[in-house]
Amino acid sequence: MDTDKLQSLRWAGAALAGAAVLAAVLMHYHPHGDDTATQIRVSHGALLLLIAIQPAVLGLVARALGWNLLTALALAFFVFGTLGALLAGTINGFVVPAMWAYPDGEIAPGVTDLAWQMNQALATLGAISAGTGIALFGAALWRADWRIIGGVGLFVGAMSAGLLVVGVTDMQFEGAILTYVAQLLWLAALGVRLFRLASVSSPSNP
Repeated sequence: MDTDKLQSLRWAGAALAGAAVLAAVLMHYHPHGDDTATQIRVSHGALLLLIAIQPAVLGLVARALGWNLLTALALAFFVFGTLGALLAGTINGFVVPAMWAYPDGEIAPGVTDLAWQMNQALATLGAISAGTGIALFGAALWRADWRIIGGVGLFVGAMSAGLLVVGVTDMQFEGAILTYVAQLLWLAALGVRLFRLASVSSPSNP
């Protein structure tokens, strides 16, 4: 662990925690099909901006932990997961509302169904990948003697990804909220930990 780089993550940790908490709150008010196009665009746009902060901060975390196969894979999986979430949110938040503006009959029903299936595929693959990335970051943090936050990351990441892989849950409304909020809460906890640990001269006391 690079102590100087760790200390530089104080405000990055605060940004991660704030963005994750705000995203979790917005998830609580996730729009439904009967909301207006403006409401859907605003809520999804805010969420997309907030989740874009996460891989940026985790890249700094990976650098502070030290670049190796574990941290590189952790970041790669998380970035891929974020991309899936961004694309899924773009479809439901912007593409689908844009189709509502067309006169009745100009958009075939099959196109809407295709958009939904694309959203679900991207959201599912993204959440599995992000969960895998969180689990790997948890393993890297555990190896760096950040036992509590690392162990929780291993559990949250593996559980959120595993439940989707085996089909216990899915990325429809309830399953998506459960998956995203679990991952966001761990990111918020990591951000708080970074903020608190940044002022500690030695990283040996997490």
